[in-house]
Amino acid sequence: MRITVLTNGPGELWGWVRPVAMELRKRGHSISLWLLPCQFASGHERDAASLMGVDKLEGPASASRIWQDISYEKADRVIQLGGDLMYGLRMSKKSKAPLTCYTYWPRKEIEGVKFLTAYPSQAKRVSTASVIGDLVKDALAMDVSSPAVSSWNWPKQKDSPRILFLPGSRPAIRNAALNWLVEVHEGLKARMPEVRVRSLFSQFMPEIEFKQWQKAGLNPVKCGAGVAMRAADYALTQPGTNTFELMHCGLPALVVAPEKFLRFVPVAGVLGYVARLPIIGLKLRRYGAERIIRRWGGFISLPNRIAGHMVMNEKYGDITPEDAAEEICAQLKNTEALKKTREDFLKLSGEAGAASRLCDIVESK
Repeated sequence: MRITVLTNGPGELWGWVRPVAMELRKRGHSISLWLLPCQFASGHERDAASLMGVDKLEGPASASRIWQDISYEKADRVIQLGGDLMYGLRMSKKSKAPLTCYTYWPRKEIEGVKFLTAYPSQAKRVSTASVIGDLVKDALAMDVSSPAVSSWNWPKQKDSPRILFLPGSRPAIRNAALNWLVEVHEGLKARMPEVRVRSLFSQFMPEIEFKQWQKAGLNPVKCGAGVAMRAADYALTQPGTNTFELMHCGLPALVVAPEKFLRFVPVAGVLGYVARLPIIGLKLRRYGAERIIRRWGGFISLPNRIAGHMVMNEKYGDITPEDAAEEICAQLKNTEALKKTREDFLKLSGEAGAASRLCDIVESK
């Protein structure tokens, strides 16, 4: 069959599309992959998509260009893995093809759309959704054997905690976080001199930026998350899909969302213009963040949201590098709590095979 896959951000592309594309190829389908407009884009989505062995690759492009080009696409099935659903609905209508949408977020029932999600707690917020498991878990399994992602090991050193920093895929936030993480590193060393730190990035990180992190002493490495996370003892990260990656790898972590970084978080649509204004923009971002946090029970990390209680340590608001360093050291000293966290993560993780189950549903339509 001719199957069109729509996606947008770096997390959806690498964590959702990658295992689905591999499964579709195994089944002999022709894949057309479309990169939709995304305010969270890293700028390297096309480079990453080119490694997935698809038959046709479109985008990224402007919303108007994508909207127009969809009219000429012919598909037997449409799969939406991230991005505005209006594109999937348009492509489904133009091709007269069934539309399947995988999502973590609340969705209202739409006639003719089959919604899929990862966890039972998410299904309660996604009307009529079927639970198939987390595609991210399948993607992590691909990291170990992928020829495009090098593996690495920490140098052997007894009783030396290994901390993994995850600065994210968006350059603006990474650049803003560099000095902040340098201070966290200094705070960790002051409290626990034997601690070792590495910063995890994708293979698409520009070399000039990579060298900046090297010069700052944060030991950057380009590696698959499925390899790096299983070789560490603890992690420091921001909210996002990577919190699910940490959960699936059984790696305890501190998730932080310092208020000072709010101005770097993209805002979509017309509100994006208002969000860039000096005073009212920050208020809008703060209001939006607080509203989302309240909607999800006061949690910022995805594992806590699906569990309905705190399983992953998190802090947001007026948090400083010193606060983060102190919290990480306190967590590392509590070995029983770390063990319990690993066990809780793996219980929540669920079974692999979401990509296969998704493809079964797509083929059955």
